[in-house]
Amino acid sequence: MFANYRLHHVGIVMPSLEDAERHMKTFSIVEDYRGYVDQWHCWCIFTKTESDTTLELVVADKGPLLKFNKGVGGVHHFAYSVDDFEQATQWCEQHDLRLLEPEPIKGAGNFLCNFIHPVSTRGIQIELVQELS
Repeated sequence: MFANYRLHHVGIVMPSLEDAERHMKTFSIVEDYRGYVDQWHCWCIFTKTESDTTLELVVADKGPLLKFNKGVGGVHHFAYSVDDFEQATQWCEQHDLRLLEPEPIKGAGNFLCNFIHPVSTRGIQIELVQELS
């Protein structure tokens, strides 16, 4: 399943939209698009880069992400692309990896997503992402 995985993005929690804007300006990062994910109460700002690595700056307005890393933010997750969520779910079950949500949810972009529970990955947050056509 993940023998030829592709990193979709790296998610970084930011304390505020102002902090996200300042981070992008400081490091000359250009916003590609943003969207709001109701289920997780956060803005997700996806960036354009010269390389294949995309950053997602995550800014919560309520919920547990507000307290991530004692409220100062930081690296939150690594997201991997999957071709088919049904296959990915079966693979996770075969490897005793529990998913956070019973079904994938609509992400901030044109994709479905779900997280592998960090208890299953020794605390590393892994998101699975399936692009929609």
